[in-house]
Amino acid sequence: MSRITQRDAGSPNTSQVVVKALEKLGIGVAFGIPGMWSLPIYDALCDSKIRHVLVRHEQFAAYAADGYARASGKPGFCLGTAGPGAVNIAAGIAVPFRDHSPVIAVTGQVPTFEQGKGWIEDLDLQAIFSPVTKSTAQISDPTNAYETITAAYLSSIEGCPGPSHVSIPGDIQKAPSKMRDYSPLPSKPEPDPSAIDQVMDAIASSQAPLIISGWGAILSESSEGILKLAEALPAPVTTSYMGRGIIPEDNPLSLGPAGRRGTKEANAALSRCDLLITLGCRLTNLTVAGAKLTCKVVQVDVDENNFSSYASVRVKSDVALFLDAILPKIQHRSGELNPLMGSVSELPEKGEAPAFARAIASFNDALFSLDIGQHTIWLMHALKVKRPRSVILSGNLSAMGYSLPAAIGAKLASPERRVIVVIGDGGFQMTAPELSTIRENDLDISICVFNNRTLGLIKQQQEVVYGRTCGVDYTRPPDYVKLAQAYGIKGLKIDSPSALKEALQIADEPTVFDIPIPKKEGVEMSRPRILDNQ
Repeated sequence: MSRITQRDAGSPNTSQVVVKALEKLGIGVAFGIPGMWSLPIYDALCDSKIRHVLVRHEQFAAYAADGYARASGKPGFCLGTAGPGAVNIAAGIAVPFRDHSPVIAVTGQVPTFEQGKGWIEDLDLQAIFSPVTKSTAQISDPTNAYETITAAYLSSIEGCPGPSHVSIPGDIQKAPSKMRDYSPLPSKPEPDPSAIDQVMDAIASSQAPLIISGWGAILSESSEGILKLAEALPAPVTTSYMGRGIIPEDNPLSLGPAGRRGTKEANAALSRCDLLITLGCRLTNLTVAGAKLTCKVVQVDVDENNFSSYASVRVKSDVALFLDAILPKIQHRSGELNPLMGSVSELPEKGEAPAFARAIASFNDALFSLDIGQHTIWLMHALKVKRPRSVILSGNLSAMGYSLPAAIGAKLASPERRVIVVIGDGGFQMTAPELSTIRENDLDISICVFNNRTLGLIKQQQEVVYGRTCGVDYTRPPDYVKLAQAYGIKGLKIDSPSALKEALQIADEPTVFDIPIPKKEGVEMSRPRILDNQ
């Protein structure tokens, strides 16, 4: 049967139903690379309103979809073929899995009659995707295609968000299916009234309350409610790194981020408060490192698996719904003084690299996509985050090379926002081919490459632990300006923080900024965990 006859036959095939379902669910952009076992899906995309962005590696399709989700608040979508394409997506989708970001991945699969025979590209994709997704399924019955896709969508956004995966065998992609006419309604847990009473009792007996907010509060769009709660108690607000911007960090109520790389005021407040109200934050070792939590801890989260052993009052609820329930019950205590309140001092970081970071951070209305390394720490210290979804990073997996493809997704999700990538030369070399994707899609993204010709953070750790280094230096790196130009992108070598600030100010096209950093520049190091067992 010809392609035209098949399309006009009346009954849509599975691929057409899947694409129409994704359209109906609000998916607007697909990041991926076509392959032999995804051809019918791509043919259906040709008749779709969904924009396809051809990336240069499937792992970066997942990163771009994640960046899209984090910038927009809507699920991102990535697409790949079977075998190596699916495995590459699985590697990338581990980042949104660890960071609770909603991403839907659809991959092809070898035909059902080939599965389990060890033929080319035949892999157990459910076994591969299961550890890095909330749900994974294979469409085996073509008449259930719509239900399978909507179930994956619900899985990705309900409760604690995360990625979901659906594989579709090649023969099933072309089989007749059936379109449905319904949209799923996600549910959000509401707080139990008895839990609200416990929280009110804790607030009533508190003289020095502190609010700590995390990524879960941003996912629930709780900025306004948290600011109202902070003003009413009154209580200062600190955040995890993922929760930054939940209230403007130049607000007098903000103490900035807490934890291993947090402000001294935020960490002191964690040890001195008599009540810690935790909103969408898991209280991990990075967030409460070094704090002496002796106070009562209220923890609000959509997923009981996120509750900490510190929590004495546990409230299973969406953060926004919790705030809706509690704010009308709180009497405004604006006349009272909270001993935790106070201005946040600037971190006294010196050196060329922190100066470059401050130049970049001065564009504080931008959306920053940060990679992993010393530059991440310099930027996170320099930034004053003004609003949610302004800092994107691989917080819980520390994936080097994440920031550049994530910025592609973020820019497509928020085309009106200035997007700035901050990346080390190691991460940049991993992902430089995506410059072609940026040029091809005319995405105005500024890429600041901190170039110290080494893997700086790992180099520092090796020096601390072993007193010598191995395998971290780039002895013959490429010329990043010429590399950018080869992709049709402007490249500039920067010689001073003031020159960088000026160049960023006038940049109106995708540009790579090569920023030479001395190898001796470093960050303050805590005792590496590798020493704990020695």
